Amino acid sequence: MQCLTGPQPPRPAIPRKEPPMESPILPKPLRQGLSKAQLTKETLLKNAKKEFLSHGFQGASLRRICASAGVTTGAVYFFFQNKEDLFSQIVAPTASGLAALGRELTETEYASPDLGPACDLRLMEFLYCHREEALLLLEHSAHTRYETFPGELYAQMRQTFLLFFKRYGREDADPELIRILVEMRMKGFLEILKGDYTMEQALTLTRQTGIYADGGFRQLAATMKTEQPMDKN
Repeated sequence: MQCLTGPQPPRPAIPRKEPPMESPILPKPLRQGLSKAQLTKETLLKNAKKEFLSHGFQGASLRRICASAGVTTGAVYFFFQNKEDLFSQIVAPTASGLAALGRELTETEYASPDLGPACDLRLMEFLYCHREEALLLLEHSAHTRYETFPGELYAQMRQTFLLFFKRYGREDADPELIRILVEMRMKGFLEILKGDYTMEQALTLTRQTGIYADGGFRQLAATMKTEQPMDKN
């Protein structure tokens, strides 16, 4: 991780390993030429995403989804097994892409700490491009097959923080401290993601909060070298 000040040079390029993702909801130009059945499924996915974002998985109503889509409830079961299958088809590509990207960025940043800012920006680019699906996964996936996804992502970040503390000579870093730091970092990403920002604004805020976080981490690591481990009793 690297603190940046003043005018910024182009950020370092990181090789992109993740395969291209195909969103289940197609852009308008690509919907031309679809069959009536394909258009119906597309409309259901679009309206279901809005419903899940507004009411969460449990509170979402198939009746409302179908009413918004202008179809009968029977149409849902023609394309999807149930409400959870509908939710899963919306978020599955984003879930697999985000998990793969998280692993890649962890490896990249640990091997080359100076690429930390670029890794943060890569992550925000991905989240921004899949904003609604990411919010469904991180805040509205309870009682679905993806309900453990946020915890798994946070665990991956905690492991990354632990590796960096070890690199700076504190293998005994308090797990509770790491948990709090990860919660703070993810809350920052979510606040940016939920804000009414352009991509450029979101990336600027990510860079600025990253500078703050990086400086704080380095100062904390330096301070901890002279401190005794916290008594956990």
